Amino acid sequence: MIKNTYASPLETTSMYEAVEVVGDYARRVRPDVCVEESVNLLVNGSRVATIIMSPDDLEAFALGYLKCEGFIRSLKEVSSVEVKWPDVHVSAPGIEGDDLGLWMEVRSSGCVGVRSSWVDVERPLPDGLSVSKDTIFYAMGFVNDLAKTWRRTGGTHCTIIFDEVGGIVAYAEDIGRHNSVDKAVGKALVGGRDLSKCFMACTGRMAAGMVAKAYRVGIPILVSNTAPFSAGIELALRAGMTLVCFARPPHMLIYSRPERITGMPEY
Repeated sequence: MIKNTYASPLETTSMYEAVEVVGDYARRVRPDVCVEESVNLLVNGSRVATIIMSPDDLEAFALGYLKCEGFIRSLKEVSSVEVKWPDVHVSAPGIEGDDLGLWMEVRSSGCVGVRSSWVDVERPLPDGLSVSKDTIFYAMGFVNDLAKTWRRTGGTHCTIIFDEVGGIVAYAEDIGRHNSVDKAVGKALVGGRDLSKCFMACTGRMAAGMVAKAYRVGIPILVSNTAPFSAGIELALRAGMTLVCFARPPHMLIYSRPERITGMPEY
């Protein structure tokens, strides 16, 4: 299904000269800096999006993006993914032309996906998954451990998908927080994982677009180490999702459906 005809010609980081100043001391350094590139996503020959992103894991990105944005229900709908840098071509015969959106999207960190409304968020997600607060704190420790490019550059976001006991299912880094979600989801889907039995940990603020991506792939618990936005909270409430933010052990704020988090003290 996946064919990489022309791999990305770029690394995800590059060195640049700079002058580091610390108090009264200065020196020349060559720090690593994240590479950003424009990648075109084409579905059945039509350009769906041009996205500023890290130029790696492009196949996983394409699959995750289509699932997270509601274009496909499963990978069975995709017959092929082919990378011809800087284009990613997806063949999905079941997607009609009218389903490809009304405009082409250009974004990096992004506020929303191609679908700018949440009309597809109709039914709350089921209550099947619960995760202990200790598992969440344990899982958040992996964010810095796995974010190797972030440690080198300070310029990426990281998304990790965990099973209910904190086992790592998939992870990805990207300069855009939305892109890191798409890539991690794509990897998990290729691995055949049931995402309704997983929770997701992300860096980056929880806008409605981030919450919608998790909803569309059936992930009921979404965790971030930073802040939510009001629209993200409202969408999580509407979608019956558990949204946890500022998760920095031993602290977290649970904005919706706290009953999915077990081992909680009384409140």
